[in-house]
Amino acid sequence: MAALVADPDLTLYVGDAVELVAGMADGSVDAVVTSPPYLDARVEYPSPTPDEFRRLFVELARVVRGGMVWNVGRLWRGGVERLWWVELVELAAAAGWSLLDTLVWIKPNGNPIRGQLVADSHEYVLAFGRSVDVFYPDELRTDYAPGSLARYGRVFAANAGVKGYDRPAHRRPQPGIAHELGARGRSFLIAYTGGEKGNPHPAPMPAELADELVAFVSRPGEIVLDPFAGSGTTAVAARRRSRRAVLVERDAEYANQAAWRLGQLSLFGEAPAADGATLEG
Repeated sequence: MAALVADPDLTLYVGDAVELVAGMADGSVDAVVTSPPYLDARVEYPSPTPDEFRRLFVELARVVRGGMVWNVGRLWRGGVERLWWVELVELAAAAGWSLLDTLVWIKPNGNPIRGQLVADSHEYVLAFGRSVDVFYPDELRTDYAPGSLARYGRVFAANAGVKGYDRPAHRRPQPGIAHELGARGRSFLIAYTGGEKGNPHPAPMPAELADELVAFVSRPGEIVLDPFAGSGTTAVAARRRSRRAVLVERDAEYANQAAWRLGQLSLFGEAPAADGATLEG
């Protein structure tokens, strides 16, 4: 496989995700962070068919050593919300992936016109893995709420009448221990859309969302794959977090825009290809 951009930090391929991932070596990447197109929601950007998604999950099960996070948007057809991502979960499960958790991406400035009854202000992030050990939830920890630390030291088990007091001593409620990194991360992430002015991609992932997802599913020095790279935001986050990135983008125009964007940000020394350049898969 030839690459549009190839250097120690980034490899960017132009072509079909299934075909290119099928050509990758077993266990050659550590994690996946991606936001796939779906149900031809944008006519200018065709979506994979269910069979293509099925084949991709099978190949990813062979190529990826760790976990995956997939950001999936919402869609209405005929006035009814289509839970298209449920099919994704089923296809992933058939390939050996387990849905270990689901996060909600809250978009405070989401388009108020979208949505059926209320403004569409959230999307989902699906955490797939074959073990919880491939995720790093400590990266999502936050500051403790005011007053919460004082409650950690209370020995509730010493109080008769407290729920659980009648259990054997080793199973009674115990005083909490505050974590040095902060409170346990919540199942939602907050990220504003449209933060990068001038990005020509119709649906770019916010940089702050990609940054948290890369940290959640990988460690420094590891390789993060995005099979639907779009404008290359996953690579931006990977570089910031000291990871390497492998990107696949089927649209040559978007791939060139991603290469130009990454070059402009002085993230990589490789110059982008000329407009219209394509690659043999």
